[in-house]
Amino acid sequence: MVNLNFSHGGNLREAEKKYGRCLIDFSANINPLKMPTGLKKKLFDNFSGLVNYPDPDSTEITRKIAEHWGVKSANILVGNGSAELIYFIVNAYQPRTAVIPVPTFSEYERALILAKTDISFLTLKEKNKFCLDISKIEKKPDIFFVCNPNNPTGNLLIENRENIGIKPNKLLVIDEAFMDFLPDQKEHTFALEVVKNKKIIVLRSFTKFFALPGLRIGYMLAHEDVIKKIRRYKFPWNVNSLAQIAGAAVLSDNEYIFKTCELIEKERKFLLKKLSRINTLKCFPAAANFILIKIIADGYSAESLKTKLAAGGVLIRSGGNFRALSDKYIRVAVRARRENIKLIDALSQI
Repeated sequence: MVNLNFSHGGNLREAEKKYGRCLIDFSANINPLKMPTGLKKKLFDNFSGLVNYPDPDSTEITRKIAEHWGVKSANILVGNGSAELIYFIVNAYQPRTAVIPVPTFSEYERALILAKTDISFLTLKEKNKFCLDISKIEKKPDIFFVCNPNNPTGNLLIENRENIGIKPNKLLVIDEAFMDFLPDQKEHTFALEVVKNKKIIVLRSFTKFFALPGLRIGYMLAHEDVIKKIRRYKFPWNVNSLAQIAGAAVLSDNEYIFKTCELIEKERKFLLKKLSRINTLKCFPAAANFILIKIIADGYSAESLKTKLAAGGVLIRSGGNFRALSDKYIRVAVRARRENIKLIDALSQI
């Protein structure tokens, strides 16, 4: 039974207090390269600006994002993390019905519950490799949320832009928070499809790829009429000054982007290969920077394994509170080689 407390990974401070030691955090899917070089100095150089209110329209970062994608600023809306934008979307459209493939990121469900939306859950089956089967949808919903690549399963739920088959009455929201980690992301992203299509919104995030979870910065791409509609629900000064500066700076750091994709590709393959040799674990193929694992061994739950690993200095994400996953699933982030070896050794010993 799913625990609907909507908790997430990455609460390292609480975990270290609970387990009484420093931990390597595999529970949050953050770039192991940490923030781009030079960004810390840029943020410190702009500290004096904190005595003023931030730009309420996030003008500079919006312009940078628009240039990055080759679209107009009118196609962009910046948020305090992409999670905030989920709530703006639901508030703006007030959908009566929704479909969410599960397991997935829980904030879609939480936002829809608050709007009193009738939610249908489309279960992604392990036996089908957690692939999306839209033939199981009985009625067209007002809104359809898809995380692509999907969290926590790690796979692409939509691979083919030409024949996706998902046609909700009002809106298809594609959350691409992890799409940056794919070297061939241009083959899969819907970022440029939204400009002429009023029924698709794409969400993107700076949190994971650029290792900026503490600054809370994300954005949506959509038709300009859609942006106008949703902008009315935006809070004043919702994106702080340092977040705006950071987001505008990192988008053009091509060296960092290349190094990240290279590292994640290499380390994901390494982790999958090594963990797949542990016969009491079942690893699922992943496109992004994390791996879903099923515990085959008797006598272990996700929480009990999490506790044992924490005693050795490693923090993982339990899958027990993802809807449609049992407490036999865990999720681990792809980190740097030395850290990945520590995870492999710890799991092997247990």
